[in-house]
Amino acid sequence: MEPPNTLVREIRLAAGLSQRALARRASTSQPAVARYERGAATPSWETLQRLAAACGRRMTIGAETVPDPHDVELAEILLGFTPEERLRALRRYARLREVAREQR
Repeated sequence: MEPPNTLVREIRLAAGLSQRALARRASTSQPAVARYERGAATPSWETLQRLAAACGRRMTIGAETVPDPHDVELAEILLGFTPEERLRALRRYARLREVAREQR
């Protein structure tokens, strides 16, 4: 997703609206729209949806889980272990992660 300031400006220009016209349609102020477009302020999700609707657009949000490559590698290794070996390895792995967090 693009940064909100770029997105607000792009949807406003695509709709052919001035900052003042967009502000009026979205029940906000022109200075607020200008701040969003400059990146001096970040609109809330609700405000962003309102601005998009005022431009004839609809905003949706999506998320996906991206696995950590190290976790995937560990899972593949663990699949080759017996249940007892897995338990021992997971305890060591959990302790290593804890130590790594403490060092950050």
